[in-house]
Amino acid sequence: MKMRKLSLISLLLLIIMLGLTACKPSEKETEPADNEPKATAPAQEEKGGEEATDATPEPTATPTPEPPRDLGGIEVIVADWWSTGTEEEAKNQKEEDQRAYRNEMQKKHNFTLVNKNIGAWAEYQEIFITSTMSEDPVADIFCMDQKFVPEPLKQGLLQAVSDLPSFGPEDELWNKSMLEFMTQYGKIYGFTEEQNGPGLGIFFNKRFFQEAGLDPDLLYDLQKNNEWTWDKLLEVCAKLVRDDNGDGITDIYPLSAWNVEIVKCGVFSNGSDYVRFNEETGKYENNQNSDDFLAGLQFAVDLLNKGYLKPDPEGAEWTWFETAFKNAEVAMCATEWYRHTAFQDMEDDWGFVFFPAGPKGEMRTMYTGNPRVMPTGLDPQRADDVIFAYKLWVSAVPGYEDEDIDYPYYYSVTRDTRTVEETLVPMIEGKGFRSLLYQIPGLSYKYGSNMEGGGLSAMSPIEISEAASSAFDSLINDFYAEEE
Repeated sequence: MKMRKLSLISLLLLIIMLGLTACKPSEKETEPADNEPKATAPAQEEKGGEEATDATPEPTATPTPEPPRDLGGIEVIVADWWSTGTEEEAKNQKEEDQRAYRNEMQKKHNFTLVNKNIGAWAEYQEIFITSTMSEDPVADIFCMDQKFVPEPLKQGLLQAVSDLPSFGPEDELWNKSMLEFMTQYGKIYGFTEEQNGPGLGIFFNKRFFQEAGLDPDLLYDLQKNNEWTWDKLLEVCAKLVRDDNGDGITDIYPLSAWNVEIVKCGVFSNGSDYVRFNEETGKYENNQNSDDFLAGLQFAVDLLNKGYLKPDPEGAEWTWFETAFKNAEVAMCATEWYRHTAFQDMEDDWGFVFFPAGPKGEMRTMYTGNPRVMPTGLDPQRADDVIFAYKLWVSAVPGYEDEDIDYPYYYSVTRDTRTVEETLVPMIEGKGFRSLLYQIPGLSYKYGSNMEGGGLSAMSPIEISEAASSAFDSLINDFYAEEE
């Protein structure tokens, strides 16, 4: 009996020990103490134990480069009225590199591009229209005078380049002011890679400013601080006007200008234009009776009536205003930048600034230039190939991307750095616009300044505007008459 009890007790103890052993966690399941680092399992074990450990990583595949776009050997013809047909020798290393780059692009993409003189300027527009209407345009891209654009645009003969996949209106290659000028109903019909050029502004003689007790750099400072306004111009003129011998006759006028250009300065600086585009009718309209336009015209007349603008000398050449500034007969001259060539030999130092801002406008200049257009009727694929090739042709040569603007030239023809850095650079980089006047054949700035009726002194601004509007309305109505 005693032995049986011991056996039963021993058996019971054995069962209890086995149960405790089964409930005890294994080493792998035991959580480490808080002060011990937790082991991190190898990545292979997390993904599948021993089988994952034996797996070899797949090598990263190198993407196959996309082959260059093959244009199929097309010849792209770019038309103009000035090409000579002969290739001139490169004048410098940049031109040599450009020629090599263009040859490389032609070979790489299998195309050729030629500039072709298709006729004289006087017959150029007719050649474009007749060849396009016959569905056999003489070129793929035409360099057009702004005056040649309205008629073919009205007739629907211009390709909407913004429809071409390769055009890319956001591309920095294209001149933004030209894209805006050539846009109708959200589509772009013309472009150019050429940069803006400096335009309307005011030349000023620094000596006259000093003699009047003014800082010779006053206009630069006013411009830099956005304080260069119509009112400031009147204040400056009041201090510059001179009657040296006290006879009541002005000896030195503050300002000279061609009547046509002083009105343009007033109108454009007040945020206005001679023509506007009516989105509802899809037509261009006369804008010379608008309040903003009339204010610009009135300011030009006020400059004359106040004795600040030198009147046209009787019998003088039409460029008298340029000569007057060159000969130090006036303190300032409102005109186009290109006239700086006439002032290179002046003894007095001079500067150049924007025309001041009007109450409804800003300091801005006016641009001109020749848009590039494409005729309608080209096969869609060829049209896209053409614009692709042209972009390659006019793109900056690698290594010369930052040398498109000839700043060394501008520095060489000016008397101070501020002319370049504070006036010319902003003008070139986009502080300006293109007048819509060129969108109607026959319109001219001369109407807005009464050039055929005696100039600004012959009539009041309202009378000038009414006469000019009559001429504009007639020309605009004739332009659209055949559509009605």
